[in-house]
Amino acid sequence: MYQLLGLPPAAAERLQRADQKHREFSNLEYYNLLDSSGGEVASQATLRSTLMSSARLIRARQDFINFLDLILGHSLTRSWMENPFSINAIPPEHRLHTYVLHLRLSSLMDPKLNLDELEASGEAVELIIDTWPNHLFDIIAAQVALIRRKLDVPIIYYVEENPREERRRPQEEKDTVDLKLMLHGLRLGVEYLRLDLERNQALVTRVLDMRGRTKIIGNYTMKGFGVPQWNDNVYVEHFLRAQSLGCHIVSIGRFCIGDRSEESWRLLMDKINALPEPKPLIIAYDFSVLGTVSALQNRSLNPVGHEALEASPREWLAGVHTARGVMRLLFRQGLLQPLNFYTLGSNVYYSASPAMHRAAYEHYMMPHTFNVKQCTSIEEVDWIRCGHNFGGASLTAPFKVAIMSRVDHLSSHATAIGAVNTLLPLRGKTSSILDHANARNTAGTSSKFYGDNTDWSAITTCLRRSISPRNSVQPSRTTGLVIGAGGMARAAIYALIKLGCRNIFIYNRTKSNAERVAEHFNKYAREQKLLARRNEDDRICHTLDSPTQTWPSGYQYPTLILSCIPASGTDDNPPVDFRMPPHWLKSPTGGVVIELAYEPLITPLVKQVRRIREQGNHTWVIVDGLEVVSEMAMETFELMTGRKAPKALMRKADHLGLCCKSSNRQSGNRYKPGAFPTSSRTALIWDVRFLTSPFSCTAIHNGASTR
Repeated sequence: MYQLLGLPPAAAERLQRADQKHREFSNLEYYNLLDSSGGEVASQATLRSTLMSSARLIRARQDFINFLDLILGHSLTRSWMENPFSINAIPPEHRLHTYVLHLRLSSLMDPKLNLDELEASGEAVELIIDTWPNHLFDIIAAQVALIRRKLDVPIIYYVEENPREERRRPQEEKDTVDLKLMLHGLRLGVEYLRLDLERNQALVTRVLDMRGRTKIIGNYTMKGFGVPQWNDNVYVEHFLRAQSLGCHIVSIGRFCIGDRSEESWRLLMDKINALPEPKPLIIAYDFSVLGTVSALQNRSLNPVGHEALEASPREWLAGVHTARGVMRLLFRQGLLQPLNFYTLGSNVYYSASPAMHRAAYEHYMMPHTFNVKQCTSIEEVDWIRCGHNFGGASLTAPFKVAIMSRVDHLSSHATAIGAVNTLLPLRGKTSSILDHANARNTAGTSSKFYGDNTDWSAITTCLRRSISPRNSVQPSRTTGLVIGAGGMARAAIYALIKLGCRNIFIYNRTKSNAERVAEHFNKYAREQKLLARRNEDDRICHTLDSPTQTWPSGYQYPTLILSCIPASGTDDNPPVDFRMPPHWLKSPTGGVVIELAYEPLITPLVKQVRRIREQGNHTWVIVDGLEVVSEMAMETFELMTGRKAPKALMRKADHLGLCCKSSNRQSGNRYKPGAFPTSSRTALIWDVRFLTSPFSCTAIHNGASTR
């Protein structure tokens, strides 16, 4: 930073000393990552020939909002209240089969390591401080910020007392320096801190007193030869001491050489389970010189590594286990079962979801299937969802609203929107939501179902990264326009409301349908007290009569426009050849146009906005339907499987699917309902076989190899 500012050495030294003093006097620290590109996702939109310009500080703003939610405890509470099946709603220690990716600071400082390759490799990351370079505290803060942005999982912070390949320190230095490092982790607001309870009692007490919202993992590591078996009372004593200190989780590692006893481990678990509630969660594992003996020993938070991390003599615990390898083992042993997932609708033969979901299944080595199914009646949907191996379904028209009355439980979002696009079976053995959530990836009969809506959140994500600073949403001024009145239009209106827009206009060729949707959300706004201003009728949603209508006086021209009508039509309805009336596109600051149809990808509306840009007006940004469906598929994958979506991989599968479709159009082929053309099947093969490699992506398409 000092070089960037061009400061002379003396001034840089003074600034550095001031930074150190600020750090000493603060109790929280946020590291602002440099983001001059406006976000990497925006650049990926060019893969689909979309012209998107994002604000420079969008990612930084979202990072800071996430940090505030974390330190205030809002994120977990909000996720649980809005959607208890979201992976952000249930902490990883309470979910079945969760894994912690071990990342050492010494490895993160290697310039050859690409954090993007580690995406979706664990439900949490354990950042192990095992080296002490210059500017150590700044480096740690930067790495915590990078992990949060790139991997987006909780962080377990651990200061190793005696790192391998580092000099041996006197005890006084260990206690002094390591206490500062632990307090630094707390200041950064990490979710968990692993604390060795056999360290200096004064150090342990100070860390526990300063923990704030950070959960403490009380750690014991039993090393050496002749370590007692698990049924020895010493382990119960360790657990009780950690409990008395207020630890949230107790972790005990036992070194073993050929003397591992599953029976003695189960006896310990029985003793702990017999203790009265409340009590902390226990994680007890055997390890050897090769790392943990079994990655299935505990129900959650088992340590794992990754193929991209070179074998280091510093890492002795994670061993050779990886999250995806353990997942394959869970299915092979029958602890999890292969399931069938679907996209269901009356016109879904062009769906982009299967390729993305299949790529994600391959990443995790899940033997699930994902298929599209043309359905003509709600009874067909009922028949599919009652299957023994039904895992979940994405719903499209005309079932998003029709399924509402047949679903037992709805998320708050689906209830507010009045439409469901994601259907999940509930297979928990009890009525507990946690039990149902942990029953994902298991087969069996199900008589109850859960409905959610991910359309709105995908739209919200695309809007947030496309709105320019000049058009930032102001409740009393910003105007939104929604074309259509179906289930997707409902989600679009809800997304606008969630962004803070309080002036929303709806145009639909059947006005009565638009009026019905407007009344639904006006009622919702009154119930939630969302009205931005008092007017004669207290509405946030209004309807437009026809495209020839002049824009209503008293309202700004729309800067947020969403087209929610099918471009290809259905069996009963011809395609809607909609073009935006030019007098509705008179916003002096431009805006964002989202086209939610993607078959064909280049609709008349997309052509119209591109033409405006080609004429020199670059204030309008166009977001195509595949951009939205990618976000939707990633969130749906997380809801259906309870696993973090490998987003980069799924976006790549989406792009390759688009290339395949374009090739079909050029060759004169056309998709037919209920069947994939040959090249589409090929695409689904190569996105699964090759996309998971972090080093290359080779596709065999119509006899040609591309890289």
